[in-house]
Amino acid sequence: MIVKKRYPLKKITTIGLGGHCKEFICPEDETELMQIINKDPLLIGNGSNICFITEFYDRSIVSLKRMKKYIHLDKKYISCSSNISCTKLARYLHDNKQPGYEFLYGIPGTIAGAVSMNAGAFEREIMPYVHSLDLLDENGTIYTLKNNEISYSYRTSNINEKSIIISVNLVKQTTNFDMNLLNLLNQKRKISQPINQLSCGCIFKNPSGDYAARLIDSAQLKGSRAGGIYISHKHSNYFINDGSGTYRDFLVLLRRVKEVIASKFSIKLDEEVILLK
Repeated sequence: MIVKKRYPLKKITTIGLGGHCKEFICPEDETELMQIINKDPLLIGNGSNICFITEFYDRSIVSLKRMKKYIHLDKKYISCSSNISCTKLARYLHDNKQPGYEFLYGIPGTIAGAVSMNAGAFEREIMPYVHSLDLLDENGTIYTLKNNEISYSYRTSNINEKSIIISVNLVKQTTNFDMNLLNLLNQKRKISQPINQLSCGCIFKNPSGDYAARLIDSAQLKGSRAGGIYISHKHSNYFINDGSGTYRDFLVLLRRVKEVIASKFSIKLDEEVILLK
């Protein structure tokens, strides 16, 4: 088990903001994970949908990146460790001619993160395809949740935040396999979204019947900047860190966008990104 005290938060998120955390822990197996569950840790995957807005996060942060990764296929289900990235899972399934999960390719998080927030892309979401989850609760007990025991909606679920997802079981899809679909969706993503830049994915949830990016475009906010954080010129629902940004810059830009959209359209934008302090 690797334990690092006062670890830089910018090293564990894809937007690279924040000060330090109390400690950063990387267990290597479930036994080590059980030893630290009573610390009430924050579990992170790839750190792609979170932003630390603090100089010091007074809590243990746990990453499962050093634990064993696996993907298994049988006649009905796809089983995988929770620390598999969405992109790797989508590529593996594509290479094995398993259809239905191409939309996951390019989503920057892990499958556990995708499930917990019901992530999606190209008009599809992950939760309808989840058969069951295996989790570790705050007492160190492993339990299973079936799909019909999980409530979910757009970008949210009722999965206990104190439990850690350790494996995910997905239902095999019966649609016809399209060998070109994954590359087609990947090209669409590259055209429409900023790739290989410091960001944390979409900042705002889409309001009912509309799109956050359209509203931001219509308010002529594309390209707006606060210090080292600016709104992407490619996709207006992304904030980009040019490398010099701070969480304070992020908060200034966040407030500005919400205030302008509320003023111009009488719409309250809610964050999709998880803000931690």
